[in-house]
Amino acid sequence: MDQEPPVKLIAFYFPQFHAIPENDEWWGKGFTDWVNVRRATPQFRGHYQPRVPLGNRYYDQSDKKTLEWQIGIARKYGLHGFCHYHYWFDGKQLLETPTNIVLGSKDLDFPFCLAWANETWSRRWDGRDHHILQEQTHRPDKGRWERHFNYLFRAWSDDRAIKVEGMPVFLIYRAHRIQQIDQMFDLWREMAHKRGLAGLYLVSMKQYEFPVPEVLQHFDATVQFQPFEAIYSPDFEGAALETSKALAPLRRLPEKVQNLLRAIRYRFFSRLTFYDYDMVWKQMLKVEREGGIPAFPGAFVDWDNTARYVKRARIFRGASPERFAFWFRQLVQVTAQRPAPEQLIFLNAWNEWAEATYLEPDDRHGYRYLEAVRDALSGAVNVQVPIPSTDRVDLESRPEQVAPRSATARGRPRRAKGRRRR
Repeated sequence: MDQEPPVKLIAFYFPQFHAIPENDEWWGKGFTDWVNVRRATPQFRGHYQPRVPLGNRYYDQSDKKTLEWQIGIARKYGLHGFCHYHYWFDGKQLLETPTNIVLGSKDLDFPFCLAWANETWSRRWDGRDHHILQEQTHRPDKGRWERHFNYLFRAWSDDRAIKVEGMPVFLIYRAHRIQQIDQMFDLWREMAHKRGLAGLYLVSMKQYEFPVPEVLQHFDATVQFQPFEAIYSPDFEGAALETSKALAPLRRLPEKVQNLLRAIRYRFFSRLTFYDYDMVWKQMLKVEREGGIPAFPGAFVDWDNTARYVKRARIFRGASPERFAFWFRQLVQVTAQRPAPEQLIFLNAWNEWAEATYLEPDDRHGYRYLEAVRDALSGAVNVQVPIPSTDRVDLESRPEQVAPRSATARGRPRRAKGRRRR
């Protein structure tokens, strides 16, 4: 019997490659993210745009055959599962079709979990952040929480659900935005136990320093959402103005105010922002935990959101299958030495084509990113390459153990501790 690999890779799965009535109204009939991807243009000499899927495979996620193809190649190259983005607005759902196809098709036998992308939708792509398309309100209402649970239970009770310590995993993108999150979680955990689940394993996604770190006392773990957790880190050497410490307090402002400030910035200070791919990956190899709870490491393939933001894009220079292979191999080695349950890597992303972070094959690189994933996870490359940094992680040492919380302790208030790094 083959030994199960110690490190498992879960890729974020983006569901906006099928048409929905709301996008038809907001962006034009038949809109999907492929519209943005196709019309992207180079912004400077040598700029790799537009991104073209291998064989012009501009697929439709409302077709089950698309998911069969995606799952087939993901499994072939060693991925453990997908983490589907979940869009829920006080009972209204958007882009749920691919997830619902999975839930209704047991033959799509591939592990999955959900990540609630709980943000307001606006016309941010064209600089009008203050123009709200679909507002996220997080009304603290027991009836709304129960309706949300009833949908999520379909995923959590599925045999294919990704679990930690026997409990289905659920990620939340902006935890500090949820009013009375402690009461919502208490209700969900109570309902989960009544319906036969061992509990819920709730994970807070970290894109930048938590504006309200106390919220972590209600979670079981965090996940480092890359590359942004790295570039917003206080000790990142290549920080730009938008990721500087001086702007950190603004992230505590109401979402509408932040949207207005972004719109003003885009109106008067529109420019490309560049980051160094190697420098960001070096930052990502640092083992960090917060709030006294486990932290799952993150990874990313590439990043260039020119397709959405054009002259306001963020571009990570130096990305290639070879550089990704170099760094991802080291991340797997570091992660293999972390204590359970931290041996899951969450990768951004399987198919974020408009942000140029995708594992799916394209016309330039073919399957080379997927081959790098397969080789690193299978241990095909066993030579440990020294990390070029004075802050390098010691691959021979093991990070401190993080004791798992008992099922009876889950949900109890705990003091959120400060940032810890090894």
